[in-house]
Amino acid sequence: MSLASRIARVAVLCLLIVSSAAATSDLPPPENIRITFYPELNNEEQVFLCPVDSNVVIANWRDFRLGYRQIGIGRSIDGGQTWTDSLISVDMQYFGSQARQSDPTMTVDRFGNFYMSALDYDGVGGSDGSVISFYKSTDKGISWTGPVPNVSEIVDPEIFEDKQFFTADRTGGVYDANIYCSWTRFPNPNRIAFVRSIDGCQSFEDTVIVGPTQSSTGCGASIYDAGQFSIPIVSSDGNVHVFWQGYALDSGLECTGVMTIKHSVSTDGGQTFSVEDTVLSVSGYTYANGGINTYSQPVGDVDLTGGPFDGNIYLSFTNLGDEDGSRTDVDFIRSTDGGVTWSERLQINDAEASDLIDAFHPWLICNEEGILVTVFYDQRYDPPDYLLFDLMAAYSFDGGETFTANHRISSVSSSPYSLDSYLETPAQPVFDNLQPRQLPTAPSAPMAGLIGEYIGVTAFQDKMLAVWTDSRDGNSEVYTATWQLPMLEPRLLYPQCGSIVPPQPIEFRWATSWKNDRDRYRIEISTTPDFSGSVITAQVDTNTFVLDTTFSLGHAYWRVKAFDILTGDSSACSPICDFTESSLICGDLNGDQQVDALDISYFVDWLWKGGTPPEALEVADVDGSGQADALDLLYFVEWMFLGGPDLNCW
Repeated sequence: MSLASRIARVAVLCLLIVSSAAATSDLPPPENIRITFYPELNNEEQVFLCPVDSNVVIANWRDFRLGYRQIGIGRSIDGGQTWTDSLISVDMQYFGSQARQSDPTMTVDRFGNFYMSALDYDGVGGSDGSVISFYKSTDKGISWTGPVPNVSEIVDPEIFEDKQFFTADRTGGVYDANIYCSWTRFPNPNRIAFVRSIDGCQSFEDTVIVGPTQSSTGCGASIYDAGQFSIPIVSSDGNVHVFWQGYALDSGLECTGVMTIKHSVSTDGGQTFSVEDTVLSVSGYTYANGGINTYSQPVGDVDLTGGPFDGNIYLSFTNLGDEDGSRTDVDFIRSTDGGVTWSERLQINDAEASDLIDAFHPWLICNEEGILVTVFYDQRYDPPDYLLFDLMAAYSFDGGETFTANHRISSVSSSPYSLDSYLETPAQPVFDNLQPRQLPTAPSAPMAGLIGEYIGVTAFQDKMLAVWTDSRDGNSEVYTATWQLPMLEPRLLYPQCGSIVPPQPIEFRWATSWKNDRDRYRIEISTTPDFSGSVITAQVDTNTFVLDTTFSLGHAYWRVKAFDILTGDSSACSPICDFTESSLICGDLNGDQQVDALDISYFVDWLWKGGTPPEALEVADVDGSGQADALDLLYFVEWMFLGGPDLNCW
């Protein structure tokens, strides 16, 4: 049974409301820089630093400066401080003068060649269908070649390609520099499609179908479609993993199912794929406060460092929270065995009132040292409405075991509405996806969805850079920030603030705050909030400390400070967190502060003779299964009389 599950169960059984400490860092945001020069709708950003010259940064986004969808390109040669702003020219678009472009994505290979993709379609009422166009730059974004379509010809003009994401093999293995792209093919029955290029996007091979044709179930493909929001990830062994959001139908006769993240893998460089499997259930299509459309799109990366976490696959996604299921969180899972099994979900956003606040639209990358960097939107800075949103970041230095306190990146909050309508001056125009200017129909005409469906983050060693949609200037503009990887105050994990913990020994846990080979921590525990009474202080090199002293703390307080042992720098102390050491004893059902045969007799009387249940049910869960039943009694007897394993209530 996981530690988190045990903590939650103890809190419920003790009728205790547990609130986690506000862990958000006090570190100020980095400088925010606007990339887009034209005051029109801009959104759906991607960004990459050049791996052979980190002064060069390329970004792209969906751009409406011409009054309809195009792809904007930003280029910086000074590490993200200043930018040029241009469009993919009409003469480089598949449909020429009648072209519309959307869904910009990007990748870079390990040699510094940049690649862009765009959804190209006929936007002037024609019926020529759509293609996914690819563009390549071999000179760090100075010039581009393309378009190269994903198909040799459009066989069916009714087919519409949507939501393509792609990546390059950067493993140095047999498939190194291959380009892989996955997307959703409409109309229904839709499919998750996939294509690869083995010549640097000069050409593409035949399309491979990865996702299922749900109509074969007889359940109706319009409802249980094959999925959406797919993303390919290349693991360190060169295998190609495709993840997407889609329904998993039950195995019975009823047409019921649940939204999930699905997964298929290719072990031959993207030529064939395994039968899909289900990674986990997710909330799927939801919305954040302000009418922002959100999804459980899996985004992620893999560790290619050759270090201790090499081969780990990491996924992050938006998901309804566990508290009351009404607000969205940014969740995270990882696989250490090539996608065969996955960790329990971990919540990355750390706002104290996370059950009241939406966090959504994450993006994630793993840098050259195996450090995870994730960015996401969050509405914590706008109480009590929790409507305005900011860009936040969090980092993991231990292979996704823990994430740091959240770090605010945007310096000004954005509104999901036009700023003018949010301030109740509706005469000013707002924008929608179809027209660049349209008058609002209500004082708070929403810009729902107009912030786009994804953002971007990139990293080169300790240098971080993010791009996002920002409405501080009255329109949806593309903003960026560049910063050095920070050391943050520790994020306290256990004991939770206000919680009741089992009898000693107590294992204190907090999130890693800095690099594994350079971090050190000082933990302090006291019986008084000013740390003047019964102070226990310890220096440790890991993010855990076990307190095994024999005296009872009762109500106590703890805090942690992080240090960089190389430079001597330290972060601010963590928030002070209080907890109460429980006087309960595992197996002491009758409450006499002893564990003996009388407790077994009490157990029997309670289970089968209508006796009084123990005052705290968790003391009867001696096998740690999460419930107290006859199996616990058997476990109890084996421990007491047959040399069985120790009692394990927590």
